[in-house]
Amino acid sequence: MNAPSPISRRSFLSASALAAAAVPVLAACSSGASPASSAAAGGNSTSKGTRKLKVTLQWVAQAQFAGVYVAKEKGYFDAEGIDLTIQPGGPDVNNLQLLIAGSTDLAWQSFGNVLTARDTGADLVNIGQVHERSGERLVYFSDRPELADPRNWTGKKVSLWTGFSAPFSATCAKYGIPLSSVDVSVEGFDMTNFIKANVDLADAMTYNEYAQALSGAKGKPLGLVDFNKLGTAVLEDAVAVRRDWIAGNEDLLVSFLKASIKGWVYARDNPAEAVQIVLKNGTALPLKFQTWQMNEVNKLIWPSPDGAFTIGQAAIDNSNDVCYTYQVIKKPASAAGVDFSYRDKAVAQLTGVDLTGAHFKALDLDPATYFG
Repeated sequence: MNAPSPISRRSFLSASALAAAAVPVLAACSSGASPASSAAAGGNSTSKGTRKLKVTLQWVAQAQFAGVYVAKEKGYFDAEGIDLTIQPGGPDVNNLQLLIAGSTDLAWQSFGNVLTARDTGADLVNIGQVHERSGERLVYFSDRPELADPRNWTGKKVSLWTGFSAPFSATCAKYGIPLSSVDVSVEGFDMTNFIKANVDLADAMTYNEYAQALSGAKGKPLGLVDFNKLGTAVLEDAVAVRRDWIAGNEDLLVSFLKASIKGWVYARDNPAEAVQIVLKNGTALPLKFQTWQMNEVNKLIWPSPDGAFTIGQAAIDNSNDVCYTYQVIKKPASAAGVDFSYRDKAVAQLTGVDLTGAHFKALDLDPATYFG
């Protein structure tokens, strides 16, 4: 299908869908009852005094979210008095819409998608930036080198998750390629469509779809379009909440972040065990792929110069500026969209925990042989 303009399609939702999703939120607030007071909200205490909390991931159970699963398995959330429900995402789960509607408390989502949702009026806040480097790429077969140049994308078939990607839209705008001139389709659960050459380029995270493409290509060389090198990359995994939900749940947020960060530190230092914990929660990808994914995700987080779950203002500004400069969002991003103060309170309570991973060394996995 032909993609709409970069301004008319944002995040996992169109502007109209986001507005519709916001209606029950606004209505609940006007009646004096916050959506956080509903049965779905996690601020409620159980009979045992623990606090219920729900986080909805942006994809299925996999090593991309290892730190959360590890934290639950190791009892880090229990130690904080949190009864955590981890709701997996997937092709049919729009976790930002669930967040806006009050059906989940936190959403694990791309910072770029949080920015685009905010641009349509959703008052969401990034309270913890998990990935400090962008792992999103476009993959293509190397026997078509012209696809490496965005100026050759007119008329090409491109598959994107949900039919939208902030870096892709920004790249098209930067190189003067109207989105209406590119045949954009919604990418499926796996890379079969790409392997069968039904599309020219496909969305591929370094930790997931790229590995699937390498495996399916069976030695046929692949090329990657790196948005970082094009100057159009936007940061990915972040923890988002609704601003109206924060009031009254500040301590709960601090506790969630504290446990989550401990989980990610453990996953960094014990990747093989972390993979086994993920596999206990879902087998969408087998051991070999989860091991690759754990390694690549760790690269996106560590080393963390300023400590886990935070980034400097320059990195925030870069994602904001890419989205605004290349018309992914209409208005300059507001500083109110990021608040790491709860993260800072969380790390202040962590002692003896290596938050920077300065000595982190990734596993040496050669894709040419690992998936050969």
